[in-house]
Amino acid sequence: MADALPEDQYQNVLIVGHSASCPRLPLVASMLVERGADVAGVVLVNGRFPADGRSPVEEDLPLAPMLDAMIRPDGYLPPWYRWWGSLVEDMLPDEAARRRIFSEAHCVPRSIFDQPIPAPRLPPSIGLGYLAMGEMYRPSHDRAVAEGWVVGEVRGEHLHMVVDPPGVTDALVELVGQFPRSRA
Repeated sequence: MADALPEDQYQNVLIVGHSASCPRLPLVASMLVERGADVAGVVLVNGRFPADGRSPVEEDLPLAPMLDAMIRPDGYLPPWYRWWGSLVEDMLPDEAARRRIFSEAHCVPRSIFDQPIPAPRLPPSIGLGYLAMGEMYRPSHDRAVAEGWVVGEVRGEHLHMVVDPPGVTDALVELVGQFPRSRA
């Protein structure tokens, strides 16, 4: 992921991720800082905190059997929306939006959920934020509050950014606006 950012765009980088990408965001930020990027902040949106050196299946014990039940002969899992059945459809009532989102989903290797994810300590100059949408990740929200992160909430479901893009964008802008202004 860090390779995707052109070197001439290394100023005021804001890293925002949702759901399963969240535990990897501090690692991405650290890699960018090592390359000389000016990382302004990291925002986790409705996802888990990284647990240094632990894999996603170690952090969420029911996840492994669920994923193992879906694994294909080639070692890949079906696109994420197939994991949850009608639950996802209920979160995305607009059929056109649902089709668009589903068309962008790809199969992923089952093995990525077994890989330990390092959680490097980020410089204090990097703003840290957490945006909660609903109750699904309340423990992560509570941890962000306890650790002094800038926290915001949006009433909605896990995929609320598809249902109300302006509302979620406004919440993100407000949250990032609360990051400390003085940076090293």
